[in-house]
Amino acid sequence: MMNYTRMFGIAEIKVSIITVLKNIKKCFVLGFAFFAFGIILTFGQGIENYYTASSSLYIAGSGDYNKTVSAVQTLTNYTSLIKSQRVAERALSIMGNTTLSYKAIQSMVSYSISGSGIDLTIRAISTDADEAVNIANAVSNAFVEEMRIMTETDTIQILSAANNAVISNNGLIDLWKTRLLFFFAGFAIMAFFIFALELFSDKIRSVDQCFITDEDTILGIIPELDNKK
Repeated sequence: MMNYTRMFGIAEIKVSIITVLKNIKKCFVLGFAFFAFGIILTFGQGIENYYTASSSLYIAGSGDYNKTVSAVQTLTNYTSLIKSQRVAERALSIMGNTTLSYKAIQSMVSYSISGSGIDLTIRAISTDADEAVNIANAVSNAFVEEMRIMTETDTIQILSAANNAVISNNGLIDLWKTRLLFFFAGFAIMAFFIFALELFSDKIRSVDQCFITDEDTILGIIPELDNKK
């Protein structure tokens, strides 16, 4: 039996990758098997679209630079009030007949302030478009009222109320994305299995996978043939 020293390096990795490519059909087979399993697993799953409605608030200018700067600073300091229990409960009272809790309102609302700090956008997300609009407007009005009470001014006002909601998350697309993840998982598992099996195999498929040491025995040398002759 010929003695040789096995080398793990670029050559081994290269050979393993080539082996994976040669067995790419197996990867696709397991990928589609996982894909089918994903379809079965998610079959009958409810599809929900999420809608986002936005309203805009601004700082009413008084023409006084110092007052405007002070108002911007006040708005920046109190923006976290938008997701507070106080504003959420006031928003619920504005909405009237609803089964939502103040915690639900808090989780459905987000906000962002412009770089200048003069205007603010309040967003509400829901599986119901009308509900998203109602929440965005109710929270906006509740925040404006809370700021009026706390600052004793009407500096913060509503610039534009939410009139409609747009789809921000398509449930059907998300469902198929999940199913495709099953396919890629199956494909990757098989590819990794073939790669690892070849990488740690005792088979030698390229001379680059071996190197000579003092303890190795050379039985003979096969010269490289010139194909041109």
